[in-house]
Amino acid sequence: MAETYRKSKVEHYLERLQVRKDALTAQLEMQGLEISKEFICGQLSATDLIIREIWMEFGLNETNTQGGDDDVNKTCSK
Repeated sequence: MAETYRKSKVEHYLERLQVRKDALTAQLEMQGLEISKEFICGQLSATDLIIREIWMEFGLNETNTQGGDDDVNKTCSK
């Protein structure tokens, strides 16, 4: 039971990180934040790295995460 509980906590944390990643992606599209684009892209890249590290460390399904480094690079190169 403890293993299942820990796995669900990690999956819940990944979901929260994905929400943060989605919010950062949305900020890139907002007018008035063009000045902060480089900072937001850095935050987005760091969040994506954390998601990927957790996914690899705990051996979770890739379906729990979206995107990837290529996704961040495409988003930030706009």
